[in-house]
Amino acid sequence: MADLAEWQSAMLTHIRQVRSTQSGWVRLGLPPSRKGRTAIVTDSSASIPAELLAHPLAKGLRQVPMPVMVGEQIHAEGTAELMRELPLALAAGTAVKTSRPSPGSFSAVYQELAESGFEQIISIHISGQLSGTVEAARLAGRDALIPVTVVDSHLSGFALGTVVLDAVISAGFGMAPEQLLEDVDEATQEAGVFFTVPNLDQLRRGGRIGTLAGLLGTLLHVKPVLTLDNGIVSLVDRPRTSARATERLVELTQEFVSGSEGRGERIAVHGFGNEPAAHELAGRLQSLSAMPVPVIRLPAVLAAHLGLGALGVTLNPVAPAQRPH
Repeated sequence: MADLAEWQSAMLTHIRQVRSTQSGWVRLGLPPSRKGRTAIVTDSSASIPAELLAHPLAKGLRQVPMPVMVGEQIHAEGTAELMRELPLALAAGTAVKTSRPSPGSFSAVYQELAESGFEQIISIHISGQLSGTVEAARLAGRDALIPVTVVDSHLSGFALGTVVLDAVISAGFGMAPEQLLEDVDEATQEAGVFFTVPNLDQLRRGGRIGTLAGLLGTLLHVKPVLTLDNGIVSLVDRPRTSARATERLVELTQEFVSGSEGRGERIAVHGFGNEPAAHELAGRLQSLSAMPVPVIRLPAVLAAHLGLGALGVTLNPVAPAQRPH
């Protein structure tokens, strides 16, 4: 288990190791000119912590906030007011809704990147089965000043975030857009997401339960363990206690790692309103991970649908392009 600072330190050490295998400006630690480089755009469901967004390595990264409505008040992801109000609203049963970012939000980001000297953009987003964000990005990309390629990741949470960070690092090392897109496609297919929720109320209200709709009556008194299957929320198991649901998360992680052909998996844990349980789960999974296991609070846009007490695990293989040779 690691806190976010430990995970970030390990990530920076890893990047320095990779850089030492490169040549030219990369090896010297000098950033290339932004001209000719690829920028990466994502949305706030990617759960990329503010500390990383503010880091110099993230100069070519933008995370577009997704709106969250608590009662009648609309908030942007990441505000202190939202993170204060959301747990109270969920506990009280106050209506909480989410929305895709507007095409105009993406247009503004794409324009800013073009004016900063980037020559192309890869925009990687939450599963189109869960949100209209991909479509909003595509609408904005049609009129952008520079080429924009929009990718439906079929993921969410830090599984998406890790794919995005890998792309940012590779773009910073000067990787060609074609290779970047190939790596992103492979990474999204190889990632895994498992999670459990105290109940399905929030997912049901938000219409995000996919193939579970016909099972609602049979899941009232269980702690469902879920996954994203091709971007759709799908049922894995239906344990009756929270302890057993957490145990299933450990078992599923073990199975995923054992089936990954020794490539190494980077694991992260999500929680919301249950920090001790999230840290305990991270500690149990540390021996399975190729890097420290961070505990990352669910962003509001995901917590709004999963509810208080949600617990999740994301798995991403170590990126081939970033393995020292």
